[in-house]
Amino acid sequence: LIEWMCHHANPPSHLNFSILPFVKRRKTQPMPPARGNPKNSKSKQNGSLLSPLDANANSTLDVNLGRFSEEEREAILTVVKRDLEVRCMEKHRLKKIRSGLLQEDSQAPLALPGSANTCAICKSQFMMFFNPRLTCNLCRREVCRRCVKSYNDEMLCRICSRDIFYRAMVCHWFYDNSPDKLCGRASDTIVKSLFKDKLPALSDLTEEQLHKTICNYLQPERETYVNGVVITLDVMLRIQNEQIRTFTKRYQEIRNTAVNSLAKVRANALKNGQENVDKEIERITSQFLQQTKEALRKLLQMLCITEEKYKMSVPASRQQNTATRVLEITQKQVEQLVGHKIKVPDEYATGEVEDDLESFVASVTGGPEEFFANVLLEDLTTAMRNSQSYGQKSRAALSK
Repeated sequence: LIEWMCHHANPPSHLNFSILPFVKRRKTQPMPPARGNPKNSKSKQNGSLLSPLDANANSTLDVNLGRFSEEEREAILTVVKRDLEVRCMEKHRLKKIRSGLLQEDSQAPLALPGSANTCAICKSQFMMFFNPRLTCNLCRREVCRRCVKSYNDEMLCRICSRDIFYRAMVCHWFYDNSPDKLCGRASDTIVKSLFKDKLPALSDLTEEQLHKTICNYLQPERETYVNGVVITLDVMLRIQNEQIRTFTKRYQEIRNTAVNSLAKVRANALKNGQENVDKEIERITSQFLQQTKEALRKLLQMLCITEEKYKMSVPASRQQNTATRVLEITQKQVEQLVGHKIKVPDEYATGEVEDDLESFVASVTGGPEEFFANVLLEDLTTAMRNSQSYGQKSRAALSK
């Protein structure tokens, strides 16, 4: 549909550009006749487009939409609005990938050549034949063969290969190094074709400002469709409840596995000795914390994405802070598991975070998932005590 509108909207001559130097310019076709009578259609906001830059002054711009009827204009702008929403979600996804890259890069510092005995990324021990030392041709990190990939006879570590993949997805090379502006995108071409030169500031608007401009024209409809479903409050709550149930099921599996492993260690305590028992308990506890943090991180990410999708359908005056909302939901769920109230540290509850919480959620150490995982360690201790008391009662009943 976007390709058809770009081909038939008859854009001005200054918009008939080549995307790449070796692509031939496409000749514009005459505008098709309108299906309907624009005179009989009710004009929306007197045919004017409210610019977000002039919203405070309540000024309007008279716009001539050509031969398109009111229904056709609404259909076209609805497609453009949805395109901007999808582009916004894609930008958030790329920001999440970028945050993960920066976090992983900070945890794999460079070392002097030949001085490290472990892989810079996975920390596995180097061995002469089984796990040899390899050097990334780009960043010069010393990594193992599991953390390296070969591209055109060059060895690149996992961080560098992911960074190259990220740069390809961002497409800065395609949009002339201007990711925040509208540089020849389909939505920009369509809107300019519709409104021509009546809105000269259109080329200077960011994607968010253009989305707000179209929403002002399409008022009062602000519904967002994801996979054919309108993201309303009821839909958001239903999705969040399903995400919480998934986390609870996964956490119960992690806890039961840890309890069974600790019970086996206690049963074999006399055979293995106290030192080996302490090491095994520490290993099981560390594994429990790591798996719980991964489950919590996934829950935080899913809740964050659901909140951001719902906010697209809510006016700015009714929107809540995503960080506060996600922390409240997670805190309530953890309190139900441990059986008492907990207090979230101030750096998580009142700290400044980005709009989409990507860097807030993507942190591997020191994030909210680490705090909640340490709280849930108390739940593991309680479950272990209950298992002990149940075993003692069972043995007493059998002795009788």
